[in-house]
Amino acid sequence: MIEFNWNDSNVSFAEILHHAGLIPLPPYLNRAAEENDNKTYQTVYAKYDGSVAAPTAGLHFTENIFKKLSAKNIQQKFITLHVGAGTFKPVKTETIAEHEMHGEFF
Repeated sequence: MIEFNWNDSNVSFAEILHHAGLIPLPPYLNRAAEENDNKTYQTVYAKYDGSVAAPTAGLHFTENIFKKLSAKNIQQKFITLHVGAGTFKPVKTETIAEHEMHGEFF
């Protein structure tokens, strides 16, 4: 068991993590996190904390694209996906059925 303690009751654990942590980039980017990643490696529709990384399939959506979709009367529905750490776990098994998957909350 690990216990975390801090003295300022006005600061949440999430705020401490944001202050101390780095944006988790996928390994295929082959680079360290940069300050600009705080903005660019995030979906424009992100609303809730909890994910260990941005769902990269949504990074190409912009406010401009959403406006164009709305102008064409294309409905939009949003869902929260908390990407889990298992996303970064490489498959090292002979078959996919043997690969241990981690759950993700939505």
